[in-house]
Amino acid sequence: MNSLRRLSILLGLCAVLSAPLSAEQSEMAPDTVFLKDGTTVKGIIVENTSASVTIQEAYREVTIPKEDIVRIRDEAEDVAYFASMQRKGSLPPWRVIVNDLRLHDKIRTFEQIPATLIDSGDFKNVPYQSFRINGDIEMNIYGDPDDPAAVEVGVYGMRKNNRALHQMLRQYLAGYLTSRDELRALYSIPRKGGVADAGDMRLFITLPDAPDSYGAWWVGVSNPKQLDKIRMSDEDYARLVRPMDEVFDKDGNVLSSAWREEEMDLSRRIAKMGENAKVFLRGFYRDAQGRFRMIFEDVPESQ
Repeated sequence: MNSLRRLSILLGLCAVLSAPLSAEQSEMAPDTVFLKDGTTVKGIIVENTSASVTIQEAYREVTIPKEDIVRIRDEAEDVAYFASMQRKGSLPPWRVIVNDLRLHDKIRTFEQIPATLIDSGDFKNVPYQSFRINGDIEMNIYGDPDDPAAVEVGVYGMRKNNRALHQMLRQYLAGYLTSRDELRALYSIPRKGGVADAGDMRLFITLPDAPDSYGAWWVGVSNPKQLDKIRMSDEDYARLVRPMDEVFDKDGNVLSSAWREEEMDLSRRIAKMGENAKVFLRGFYRDAQGRFRMIFEDVPESQ
């Protein structure tokens, strides 16, 4: 078992949530940020700087300026949260994947960024979360945040053809595979692109000049059957995204539950799409009936 895989399991046995927070669980969340407007944010604080606090809730991350904060309580309660066990042919919850990267000694910067609408290809009409890493790396996690259907990592810019970085990203992804067949499939794909199947999983490498690659080199793993099962209709998918001109109000302020301007600027896809971009508002979850909902629509129910 490699070190990344062990790290993933250890994180799963630490303070990582795997199910929607019920009202009772929310009261016992490890960290609480009290805001000047009287509201509170509960979750796990993953970054605390002189300027802001980033707290990881059940289905999203929120960065709060220190000037808006009255008090922070980060004392652990007498309760432990566990990640669900990873099944063969599956991927771990998004929080495990994200925290693995945060603890990696080569990661200098890590921030959630807006995810843009995908209307073609294998990931068409599948909700996802997107993260920017070290400036030129992007990671996307598709489907149910607690039971992802796919994960891909890509590199943009001058390092998109860097052999050593390609190897490191492939090794990182290997840490989430659950069988030798999946590992063999991953390493059977040439660095210059291809696809290999192993059981329910599909491993792939996509080149910068491929359609929808946005100029990045990608390595990823998906479960095609799971993607098809959760793929949304055009109408339902449209409920989760907003045009760029609806993300900001008439005064140029970011709408509630949306994105800060500096976060929008980090997205290479938004940069390429410009005003035509449509983005997910921050944070979605899959409810007890299997429907995808935005955080601001309903409070997640306990399952």
